[in-house]
Amino acid sequence: MKSYQQLFAELTRRHVFRVAAIYGAVSFALIQVADPLTKALMLPDAFLTYVVAILLLGFPLALVLAWAFETTPEGVRKTEPASPDEIAAIVAEPAAQRWSAGLLALLGVAALVAGAWWVGRRSGTSEAALATSRGPEARLAFTVLEDDPRPSIAVLPFADMSPQSDQEYFSDGMTEELLNTLAKIQELRVAARTSTFAFKGTNLTAGQLGDTLRVRYFVEGSVRKAGDRLRITAQLIDTSTGSHLWSDTYDRTLDDVFVIQTEIAEAIADQLRVPLGLEGDEALVIPTGDLDAYDLYLAGRAQMRLRGEGLREAIRLFETAVEHDSAWAPAWAALAEAREISIWHARSLGVPEDSLRVFADSALVRSERAARRALELDPRNASALVALGSVQRDRAEWEASEASYRQALAIDPDNAEAHHQYADLFYNMGRIADAVREADRAWALDPAPIRAEVLSWALELDDRIREAADVNTAALAVAPEQARERLLSMSVLAYLRTGQLDRALETMDELAATSPRYASLAKRWGVVRPNLETGFRGLMDGSRPAVAAARGALDSLPGIADIGVIPPTLAWMMVGEPDSAVVALLRDETKLLTGRTAIFWHPLLDPVRSDPRVQAWLAERRLGGVEVRRTPVDERRTPMILRERAGTGTP
Repeated sequence: MKSYQQLFAELTRRHVFRVAAIYGAVSFALIQVADPLTKALMLPDAFLTYVVAILLLGFPLALVLAWAFETTPEGVRKTEPASPDEIAAIVAEPAAQRWSAGLLALLGVAALVAGAWWVGRRSGTSEAALATSRGPEARLAFTVLEDDPRPSIAVLPFADMSPQSDQEYFSDGMTEELLNTLAKIQELRVAARTSTFAFKGTNLTAGQLGDTLRVRYFVEGSVRKAGDRLRITAQLIDTSTGSHLWSDTYDRTLDDVFVIQTEIAEAIADQLRVPLGLEGDEALVIPTGDLDAYDLYLAGRAQMRLRGEGLREAIRLFETAVEHDSAWAPAWAALAEAREISIWHARSLGVPEDSLRVFADSALVRSERAARRALELDPRNASALVALGSVQRDRAEWEASEASYRQALAIDPDNAEAHHQYADLFYNMGRIADAVREADRAWALDPAPIRAEVLSWALELDDRIREAADVNTAALAVAPEQARERLLSMSVLAYLRTGQLDRALETMDELAATSPRYASLAKRWGVVRPNLETGFRGLMDGSRPAVAAARGALDSLPGIADIGVIPPTLAWMMVGEPDSAVVALLRDETKLLTGRTAIFWHPLLDPVRSDPRVQAWLAERRLGGVEVRRTPVDERRTPMILRERAGTGTP
């Protein structure tokens, strides 16, 4: 009898083949279940990899156990040696009967290997995307704006010329859609919507617009919508001369709205002699066949621009839009954006304090679902990738988030929102130098107050408090009234840390007088201000005699921290109370989201970052032992907002 036949018979007798077949099939099924479970339960990306690793390691163990033990009516016991007749009987069986066990075992092994390969390929694709994104588009992310040779253009809000003047949301939406269409032409640099909408209703000259928005050309026009008729006029203007380079009027039905957007973009590209840069069947505009969905989408974008309570209505409108056309990617992407943004406006949406985390977790699940649906329909939807990156960042899925942002920038290198959110990711990871560069780029592309806030915070974390204070001052000089509150709040600490007590108090005076958020404070400002000044002096002094006064001011307001201008943990560090700072840090700074870790990298907290309590908290977010990376002094570059303020384009 041949030895391999004896071995085969022994493996069959000991049920090793049967165990291999069952183990492989069950493992494959577990891998398929683990993938959606990872997403549904918001588990770390590595969870699926761990599952596969355990299954692979368990396979040889299962075979060894099958060989060594057998199950009997009396229980599990060591397998007894076979008699020669028993092995001979198995070998004598027909080939089809003997080999079926081996074939089933082979199929089981194949199923296990296939499942492991699928997970490896899935992870490899993500890593490849991240590696690829460290190529040309990563360099674009840090390009100096002054060195950009491309024609620069802005799209000003189109005027609503409808008979009832009730289509402003439609004309604003057309503006935004045309801006997004032009942004797909990578040989153009397009000013962000946040900047251009700030000039809605103003009467600046072409030259003033060019200087303020830092563009050579701009598009302006009007929209007249009546029933199913649509008249759109558009003109291209050279800001250096004020001359009209091109203009046209489109008198069509509403069904042609997407064709009009495409034709305007193509005409502008032709005038500026830049290629569209489209590949294969790629299009500048992705249309929907349901115009009701488009109308709902534009109305939703108008509500989303309002933030606050407008986000609730925006989400409702986007949800209705996708009900009308569930295969239209832009509506899904907008829904993903709105849901993620709603987390940061939870209080204004009436979410109770004790429900913030539940609200945030639910919003993230729904945002991710919408973003992934948009990407299924259009893998090149940059807005969906930004929303997905933000969801992943908020969950502390750092590598996945970075890959999403880089993919978005590979598609749309001039996407100011992508640079903005990318900076946010960096400073939550402790990569402060990268955050400063990205925030500076975001502001250069879109000189809006919200971009200045991110840049100021990044500079403060980079231990460049003087520049952070100067950025706030420069931004406040041009910020519209509705955007001043956040900048004012952020300025207080910067002024105190740079020894500008009077400016800090003047800033608080303005907040108390003008901010709805500080209305209750304004009613008793005369009593509060002396205590606040005492506390501010104590924070600046940091000396022992001042600690009690500072603490008294903190308690009497009932606190500087409670009015939102100085985080408690930083206040305690400023008055020399590191233990109180750690307690406040772990209690107050992490109520909402796992990925909110930026304050942990603040220079004032450098002395306590090695505290075991802090390190344990960071380790839970995969940041344990991470060293903060700030910009070396000899590599610091003056932010563009400050270079412009100084009247120089040089660093």
